[in-house]
Order: sequence, then structure tokens, then C-alpha cells
Amino acid sequence: MSKSGLSIVSAISSAEPAGRPLVSAATNTTVNGWGAGVRVTQVLENRTDALPALVHTGWADAFPWLIQGCTTRGSGREGPFDLGLFSDASPAWRVLENWERLRAATGQARVVHAQQVHGSRVRFHESGPPGLHISERCDGHATAAAGIVLCVAAADCVPVYIVDAERRAVAVLHAGWRGAAGGVLEQGLRLLAERVGTTADRVHLHLGPAICGRCYEVGPEVFEALGQRVPVAPEPIDLRAVLARRAVDSGVPQAQITVSEHCTLCGASGLFSHRGGDHERQVAYIGVRA
Repeated sequence: MSKSGLSIVSAISSAEPAGRPLVSAATNTTVNGWGAGVRVTQVLENRTDALPALVHTGWADAFPWLIQGCTTRGSGREGPFDLGLFSDASPAWRVLENWERLRAATGQARVVHAQQVHGSRVRFHESGPPGLHISERCDGHATAAAGIVLCVAAADCVPVYIVDAERRAVAVLHAGWRGAAGGVLEQGLRLLAERVGTTADRVHLHLGPAICGRCYEVGPEVFEALGQRVPVAPEPIDLRAVLARRAVDSGVPQAQITVSEHCTLCGASGLFSHRGGDHERQVAYIGVRA
């Protein structure tokens, strides 16, 4: 039990359905390296007073029933707003206290998270008891139930937010290069299709704060895994660009894709960055308001 009174109330069994694996994996702007004909809307998320977090204000206006955001490192004498349950950067009681702040700020009773493994497994969540619930080894969550806040941790990887406004179904995915190569985005779309009948043309998709294409230098093996032109030496790659292209290829309309302008490494947004030496984690969260 934490000093805040919040504890992990359950670990969700790996037997819970996670969807079938895939057979194959604020202006309209064309970004260099994003692929011919891919035009997306870049947005600069704004801070919220309720929590050390950034929110997609366009979505907040369009979908008032939606809870969404990405926490930041925060400020003040209480220390960083660390939500890393598995990173050991902060005392466990402090991390759980921060999770309780997140839950209280969203006003929802049930919060779900997972031990992330840079894979492509996505879990679908139904209504259940209140508290913080931890899934085993997955990198995404989806639901159509109100009152659940879905969370993924990140510190350079791309948080992918998915909304089907017609069915009020949502998902959030943790996409590092391994997850992107393994099809975590496509798996999230497929799971919503299987469980609630979402079609890609109805999807609104946001690629949240992450390391940018100028800062993220990787080796040739990463380019190869992502199906990109393979350089002879390490080069920067824009993982959000790769994911935007994959979303378009999956049928998501370009006009319904937005991309954060925030970079976790070179930006001034107060975000944790693994490459910047941080061991703490921020959390991307989404849910349907009860």
C-alpha cells in the first residue's frame, strides 16, 4: 500500500484475450521522409491545469466524452512526476502516489497499465473493479467501456492514441521501433475491429510526444526491420513518420491523423527522455468518461 492509499489491486492474467496476431504486419503539412503523398496534421499539445500533462486540445473540443493526455516531468519540491512502475527511478510509494494523482485527475475509478516488452500484443479491457490493474507483458490496451483509463509508459517511444468516435472505442499503444516493426499499430486497429466493429476509415489517430526524426539516430538493422531504405551507417529516422505511413496503408484517412510536434529529447516540454539519460517515465493515457 502506498502513502496515498493506492495499491495495485490486480495483475490481469495472460489468459485474457489479446486479439489474433497479424498475418502481415495544426496545419496540414508534408514532412520530409514521410513517404510520397502522406499529409498529416501537426499539433502542439497544450498543458492542462489538472495534472502535469499535455492534452490534444483539438480532440478535447471534438470529443468532450474523451479523456486523453501525456504526463510530463512536472515541477515542484515533490520531485519528478514519475509513473515508471518498472524503472526503479523513484521510490515505489512516490510512483503509486503519482498514479493516484493521475486517477483522481481523470475522475475515473479503474486504471490499467502493463509490463511493456516492446512487442505487438494489445489487450482489450471490459469493465471491472476500481483501482490500478497491471496486465502481463503487452504494449497496448483497448476498450469500449466507460470509466477505464488505459495507460502506456514511454520516454522516447511513440504513444499511439486511437479513437473510434462513432462507437466510443479507444486504444493506446506503446510503439518503439521493435513494436512498430512487429505491427503493434495494425494489431490495435485489428483488435478494435474484432471486438467492436471499428473500421479504419472511422479512426482518428494521434502520434504523441516522442523522440523526433532529427534526434533518433539508429543503426541499419532498425531501417531494415521497419522496411525502410537501409543506410550503410547509423542515421536518424522519424518513427512517427513510419507509423503515419503504416496507418495510412491500413486505411486510416490522412485527414484523421495528427502528429505531436513535441520531442522528448530536444524539446522544451519537460518530458522524460531515455536517450537524454532519464530513468523516469511519463504515461500516455486515454479513456471514455463515465
